[in-house]
Amino acid sequence: MSSGTTEPITSAEFTELTHSLVGLKISRPWRGYGSAIFMELGRLRRKPRPSGKGYFLKGRATVMIQWSWRVERKRSIAFGSWSGERKINNGIASLKNRFLEEILIEGRLPELYLTLSGNLWLHSFATAEGQPEWTVFLLDGSWITVDRGVLFYDTRNVK
Repeated sequence: MSSGTTEPITSAEFTELTHSLVGLKISRPWRGYGSAIFMELGRLRRKPRPSGKGYFLKGRATVMIQWSWRVERKRSIAFGSWSGERKINNGIASLKNRFLEEILIEGRLPELYLTLSGNLWLHSFATAEGQPEWTVFLLDGSWITVDRGVLFYDTRNVK
């Protein structure tokens, strides 16, 4: 186990830490449990499943939003976490091979805002009590998430 830490960070530090993700291709967008959305960024590699049965494909970095998100076009919502099953599945599949052009934090409670190639934007927005539910897993194994309305940077899994 690494001797890393978990510490609060500012929006400016978030921007600095996530800068290396800009320009990466969405190699594998996929749907998790319920309406959770994952985007594997960059070159994929095979990783053994925790169960020991088979493999899954993991990107160099990953963006995860558990619920309450939407993909926007210039003037409308293309699809989101409350869309129908087919619309969500087809919409997530359409994100493959797009590029991450920008990653920002927006709002008093930190919400994730991604600019994707092809004039699409992915925006998290919590609508239930608690916290925004997203995590950005960085290239070195560290990650950034929200807890108690504050951005936290976790380096316990840094390689």
